[in-house]
Amino acid sequence: MDRFFRLAPSCAVLICVLAALPGCSTLKETSVWKKTSGLYYTYVNRPIKLDLTSAEALPEGESRLASRLMSLDWQLTSLERTMEALGPVSDQNTADMLLRRFPWLSSVVILDADANVFMSVPSIQLKQLDYTPLLTVPPKSSPRDLRAFAQDTVLGPEIILARPIMQEAETVGFFAATFDFRSLLPYADATGDIVARAPGVTLWSGDRMYDETPLAGVDWDNVLNERSFGQVGEGEDAMVWIVRYLGGMPLVIAGSAN
Repeated sequence: MDRFFRLAPSCAVLICVLAALPGCSTLKETSVWKKTSGLYYTYVNRPIKLDLTSAEALPEGESRLASRLMSLDWQLTSLERTMEALGPVSDQNTADMLLRRFPWLSSVVILDADANVFMSVPSIQLKQLDYTPLLTVPPKSSPRDLRAFAQDTVLGPEIILARPIMQEAETVGFFAATFDFRSLLPYADATGDIVARAPGVTLWSGDRMYDETPLAGVDWDNVLNERSFGQVGEGEDAMVWIVRYLGGMPLVIAGSAN
């Protein structure tokens, strides 16, 4: 905790310097950036990733599912971009802005380098969360990238999406947003038919029990290494699924194939 306080002033100086640089905030919008990042992901690091905005490229069943999730995906994408655009130092004003812009968020927290809570908005959290999984850098990610994990609690599952706070090459804290996947359901269609899971956690099972679906028998660690969508089960029980990565964490969302 002491290290966090010592490094905070130097981080404040850093944000002032960055703010004075013209064009920094628009770098990712340039054609050069798009071409370079496209080449990187095409030839260097090829993650199994699905673009939900390109539903027409999917088989019919998966395309229908992706179309039902467009508004939900837009909310997640907007949150990601907003957090990526934050300066190296964030405070309660930043937290208040996020909660106003994304009313489905449960809370915004600032953590120290050991993932202990330094500040929380609101100050009292109903769900007791352990933030230490943020200390692990996801595969194929850099220490500066967004990271996420899901955690089950007695009040239901919660997703934590965090941006590392960096001092040069050292992570000195995290700026995190938490939310319950169920709060995003108003942005999806036919939610009773949707099933959503994160590694080790069922986020939403709709009108059924997850263990009674064909999804429960899938070895997701192996499947997601090779595919970003597919179908499981047969007949009336058949389900189509797609995966959407959030901070390096795979969100598998499925629906009826019929």
